[in-house]
Amino acid sequence: MQPSSTSAAVLAAEPARDGVPAPAMRPGPTSLSIWLLLGAAIAAIAAFGFAVSDPFIVTLAGYTCAFALFALSINIMLGGIGEVPLGQCVFFGIGAYGVGIGMVKLGLPFELSVAAALVISVAAAAALGALTLRLTGAYFSIVSWGLSGVAMVAATNLESLTGGPLGLFGFSALSVGPVLLTDPQSYFFVTASLLVAAVLFLVAVRRSPFGAAMESVRQNRHLAQSVGVDVTRVRLKAFMLSAPLAALGGALCVPYTQIVTPEVFSVANTVDGLLMVLLGGSQLIVGPVIGAVIFSIIPHFLELDPNVRILIFSSAIIAIMMFAPGGLHQLAVALRQRLRRDGHA
Repeated sequence: MQPSSTSAAVLAAEPARDGVPAPAMRPGPTSLSIWLLLGAAIAAIAAFGFAVSDPFIVTLAGYTCAFALFALSINIMLGGIGEVPLGQCVFFGIGAYGVGIGMVKLGLPFELSVAAALVISVAAAAALGALTLRLTGAYFSIVSWGLSGVAMVAATNLESLTGGPLGLFGFSALSVGPVLLTDPQSYFFVTASLLVAAVLFLVAVRRSPFGAAMESVRQNRHLAQSVGVDVTRVRLKAFMLSAPLAALGGALCVPYTQIVTPEVFSVANTVDGLLMVLLGGSQLIVGPVIGAVIFSIIPHFLELDPNVRILIFSSAIIAIMMFAPGGLHQLAVALRQRLRRDGHA
């Protein structure tokens, strides 16, 4: 009898036993295709950064790359283990406030402030995950949503540390080494480079035994547990993996916003990230990046009113969830298969 895709993914996470090799993990892109895509991404980034002269467009593109990192962190949970992390904005806020408190209150440079925020986000994910990941499905989503509310109230009331409702502003030098992030072109190149690095890292994770274990948990956590996968540990590790990515996205948004307020903990940020993931496709690693471009750049060129944009994207999400739950990735795959059938006909 042929093993199911779930059991194959589970067994792929386990080492070979008694000389029998473990089944292959879920197929992914070949090394050659990864290098070709990497080269194309670098060429596209360089072409955009040097060809576009409008400083606002370039800065907006940098902000889009930063927010795409946050969307990628959401997809680690949604596309990785099948949970909707409505409280992911907590880590986004930790990254933003890490920069704000580190630079304004403690006088630290931008790089050290970001590093501290990443460490704090991992520690927070370990603590929060130990409590919330006992729950699954809607229960996990609701509890994590509640935590974002707690974080927002705390940031509003701890005025001596967070600046209260007015937030933190007046940053001295937002730079990475000699590279000034206040320069639109430099900001774009830094955020785009980190986004490419994050995507490559997630590709490596998906192709690893841990990636196979995450896939098995997403498909059927009870079956995964029955064959020896420590489901609780896999879920916690995925949660801790997503946290620094979200914090990095929050930290890199600060050069664009130039202010950090309690609204960074708003669940609306998570909803925006979820829309990006759902638009691009949760099973495609670069899906959130595609969704971020559609969600951020296109409305600007179409000069859409914010309320109209919400209406259009909300309607699009409803249609996608009804007819193509896999997002634009599923639509592209279906179109490619249809073209192949028509070509062979």
